Amino acid sequence: MSKLGKFFKGSRSSRARAAPSAQEALARLRETEEMMAKKQEYLENRIQRELALAKKHGSQNKRAALQALKRKKRFEKQLTQIDGTLSTIEFQREALENSHTNTEVLRNMGFAAKAMKAVHENM
Repeated sequence: MSKLGKFFKGSRSSRARAAPSAQEALARLRETEEMMAKKQEYLENRIQRELALAKKHGSQNKRAALQALKRKKRFEKQLTQIDGTLSTIEFQREALENSHTNTEVLRNMGFAAKAMKAVHENM
């Protein structure tokens, strides 16, 4: 039964892992964002090449032109998906940065409140 439990609940090491720090998460999000931007650039180049190929074969070889247009359409679909993923990653990165800023502000406000309390106690 323990093997079955491990299968559904995962191993102890996977449950015992600590959550990543904000800096680690931000670094990973930035790396992913850079990778997606490179893929986006690559797909844009491929779309341009397929369009040029379709125009080249336009009247002489309709089959090759249609295949190039189908590939172009597929690349455009992938590009749309990447755009959505990039916007999600950007939103998460900004939310994480803002939460870090908010945490610092609240920590400093707590420090100031303690200082004010100490000043009032000394009066």
